[in-house]
Amino acid sequence: MRGAAPAAWLIALALGGDARAQESESSTDAVGGMAPALRGGAMSMPSPAASDPGAEAAQAIRAARADLDRLVHGLLEEQAAPESDRAPDLQLEVMPPALTSDAPRLPAAAPEPPPELGWLQGIELPDIQTRWHPLLLDQLKYYRDDPRGRSHIRAWMQRSSRYEDMIRRKLRDAGVPEDLLYVAMVESSFDPNVVSYAGAVGLWQLVESTAIDYGIEKTRWLDERRSPERSTEAAALFLKDLYGRLGSWPLSLAAYNMGYGALLRSIRKYNTNDFWQLARIEAGLPYETVIYVVKIMACAIVAHNPERFGLADLRRDPQVAVSYVQVPGGLGLGRLASAAGVTVDVLAALNPELTRKRVPPDVKEWTIRIPSDRVDRFTRRYPELQADGSTHGTHVLRFGERLKDVAEMYGTTERKLRALNELTDGDSVRPGTRLRVPDVEPEPLPAPPAEPHVVGVPDQAFDYEGRRNVFYRVQSGDSAADIARFFQVSLDELRTWNAISTDSALHAGMILQLFVPDSVDLSRAVYLPPEQVRRLIVGSDAFFDYHEALRDRVRVRYRVRPGDTLTSLAERYDLSIGSIARINGFSREKTLQADSEIILYVPSKDAKNAATASESAATASAAAATPATRQVARD
Repeated sequence: MRGAAPAAWLIALALGGDARAQESESSTDAVGGMAPALRGGAMSMPSPAASDPGAEAAQAIRAARADLDRLVHGLLEEQAAPESDRAPDLQLEVMPPALTSDAPRLPAAAPEPPPELGWLQGIELPDIQTRWHPLLLDQLKYYRDDPRGRSHIRAWMQRSSRYEDMIRRKLRDAGVPEDLLYVAMVESSFDPNVVSYAGAVGLWQLVESTAIDYGIEKTRWLDERRSPERSTEAAALFLKDLYGRLGSWPLSLAAYNMGYGALLRSIRKYNTNDFWQLARIEAGLPYETVIYVVKIMACAIVAHNPERFGLADLRRDPQVAVSYVQVPGGLGLGRLASAAGVTVDVLAALNPELTRKRVPPDVKEWTIRIPSDRVDRFTRRYPELQADGSTHGTHVLRFGERLKDVAEMYGTTERKLRALNELTDGDSVRPGTRLRVPDVEPEPLPAPPAEPHVVGVPDQAFDYEGRRNVFYRVQSGDSAADIARFFQVSLDELRTWNAISTDSALHAGMILQLFVPDSVDLSRAVYLPPEQVRRLIVGSDAFFDYHEALRDRVRVRYRVRPGDTLTSLAERYDLSIGSIARINGFSREKTLQADSEIILYVPSKDAKNAATASESAATASAAAATPATRQVARD
């Protein structure tokens, strides 16, 4: 066969098809049918309508199979014809080499003579749009003929059965093609614990922001991206939304890989919504994205035709057979594994979303997976588990409540409370968490202190209808956003009421004033009512007098006398030069001017002397000024 044959058979395959399909009603002959391929580079199966994924797939597959059957037979007849009757040489476009894919590189020179085409006859196509593009054909050859490619596809197909039934069921429920199963194959090799360098997680490699948009929960205790069921539900909805926007599965798969926004910019820039056209244009799509889509299509074709790729003898992994049971929140997997008669590692592998190997303590009940053959044992042992759990009570952590506070309330220590809830010393617990506590009557809340809490507030009065004024003591780990969210106020309001910066960290012990909507359930928080608080305007005399009295000092306004220096004042009143400079906002090197006024925080025992000295200096200054004043008057 001449060098023209490779081009001819690739273009013929561009029409797709199955010899077993019904003959096409078109009377176009094989040579005439090649003309569109020459113009466009490849032909595609008809695309289903964007509003109904897969509605016309069966019809498209039958038509494509008929085309391929007719063209393959025509091409085989051409090979047997005299050389003068053969079609002229055709030049195929050379694609750029793969950058980060294990797909084989396309040759830069003319292709070698093609293999026999018989293995393509009767091939079964997947239920996602497929175009017989040279890259797809090359990927199929890689999986069929290259030892490394055969090893890859065999390993992937072997693992696919672990979650296949569940994934297909959920894809059907979402109304999308079941062959999207092979997205998970390419993304993760069906490993729910895979984490990418970009932070994508799970079977479907969902990034956190997208996962949350589609109902996935991620907390300290839980990452549902690792849940085979929940991640599949989210990915199916995400893919369905992409198809609804783009109307093409190749484009939808590209958007899943590179991002919808990036793909849309490329579509608008090059003014085409044809994936394969974008794939061939310079900088139209990342080459990795093109190979990604091609791999998914190739894997789906291989899965539909295992015998064509040497997989007829493949022994697939057994399906993950699990049963679902309800258990109380807060239980560690160790106790549950003991009841089921399996190791903790086995139970953790079946429940990969439980990232801390324990049921989230902030839920009343949780569904876990256990091996199906262990259900009877678990059912027998579970009453013992419940009996063991009944010796403990439950306490829901309030906003602003510390583990130390809870431990004191139930007559235990924080360390024992952490051990009871399988918390390490570094573990923090969020409000709303259900904690296991000793089954005793909690101690009553302590009585309010005799002296109110003193809180510094801005020099501004606030009054709101339908709101209550309360005060909140900041705990370690609190953020302004958390506080605003819980009390249903805005960050701007929080800043205004307290003269704080919400860009900086809050610190334990700070007390914030809040004006909370009446709808907020304050029983879920630890707070101070206004009657337990004494407000002092920050910077007022009363504010400074209160705080200096706590240190047995008095704040006095001192009038500097001739000869006073920072050193002499510091020695006289048992102060430091630095403290005087800091109070008055000047340098330690400053030379004091007679008759100027400065602020001193002096010990209570020296307050009277400091005040007397200041008064004497003021009197002397007034007396010294009198003659000058009279002279000015005479003049």
